[in-house]
Amino acid sequence: MNRKEYIGIGVMTGTSLDGIDIVACLFTEENEQYQFKVLASDSIPMEPLWHDRLMKLPEQNAEIYAKTHVYFGHFLGQHIRDFIHKFKINPDFVAVHGQTIFHQPDKNFTAQIGDGETLVTYLNCPLVCNFRNKDVALGGQGAPLVPLGEKYLYGGFNTFLNLGGFANLTCNEIAFDVVPCNIVLNSLVKIINPEWRYDENGTTAASGEVNGALLEALNALPYFQDMHPKSLGWEWVEKNVFPLIGSFNPAISDALRTYTEHIAFQIAASLEKLPARGETMLVTGGGKHNHFLMSRIEAHLEKVQVKVQDSGDENWVDFKEAIVFAFLGLRTLTGKTNTLISVTGAREASVSGSVHLPVKGGFSIL
Repeated sequence: MNRKEYIGIGVMTGTSLDGIDIVACLFTEENEQYQFKVLASDSIPMEPLWHDRLMKLPEQNAEIYAKTHVYFGHFLGQHIRDFIHKFKINPDFVAVHGQTIFHQPDKNFTAQIGDGETLVTYLNCPLVCNFRNKDVALGGQGAPLVPLGEKYLYGGFNTFLNLGGFANLTCNEIAFDVVPCNIVLNSLVKIINPEWRYDENGTTAASGEVNGALLEALNALPYFQDMHPKSLGWEWVEKNVFPLIGSFNPAISDALRTYTEHIAFQIAASLEKLPARGETMLVTGGGKHNHFLMSRIEAHLEKVQVKVQDSGDENWVDFKEAIVFAFLGLRTLTGKTNTLISVTGAREASVSGSVHLPVKGGFSIL
């Protein structure tokens, strides 16, 4: 038996910019089989100043982009250091997804900020970040990357749906971005009240009416007819979704109601095209707490005979992506591939991620 144990920290800041998820896990590896146990977790709301700065960053000049890349490294490093001290964790490594600012794999680039060399100055262990660029260089989408973690860590499930900034669907080794999700809902609700981070329980959406013409126009966008592999970025949302909603000039409650229906419809339609789908689906991500969104998804799932299955572990709901990126970092540091070409469409699987060593060195996980 070749049994090894590692303590890793995973950090995820989603596209919806609602917060920073940090989780510490104990990973056990034995003959290429993995198990994990969550040791500690925390979700830190994104500071309004940082939320606004990151939302506006794609429009800024190169100097501001470079500064923000470094400053966000400091920002994340401070929070990770505080997490380590708070929970008295002694990690073997940290893995950070970084904040996606640009994602245009059709133009051969993607960019996540949070400078690794800056961030690692707050740590006494190796850091892994920059998980997407190598896959894009190999002709892939650079996303989704979570399915590899689902394959190794969540073997009891067949079909997965994550309701984050984008809704991502995984079935066996097929995975893709289905539809923009919280990134749109959260932006719409801020028009009502800039202080609101989200539409709690989907209450405002539930009070609105479906605009049939807008719903039809949203569902007719070409992306939804494309075959996988495919992925979405903020730029696509800005170019296609918000102008389309604006052209119908609906009341915000009606826009939220209509867009919620659009999300639910696209999830069911995507599942219907997957012949190997399971009878149950594990749902995770912040959108799982949106009761109205979940009710509309479940109503549409009845048409494709799929039911939502609870995990029994809240960490799976709220911290699944952070857990998986910790696992991807472990795969990087042990020299094992952490992408699936059936998902990203790259020419070959790769060991993705940039490794940054702590200031004092003297550390090896191998």
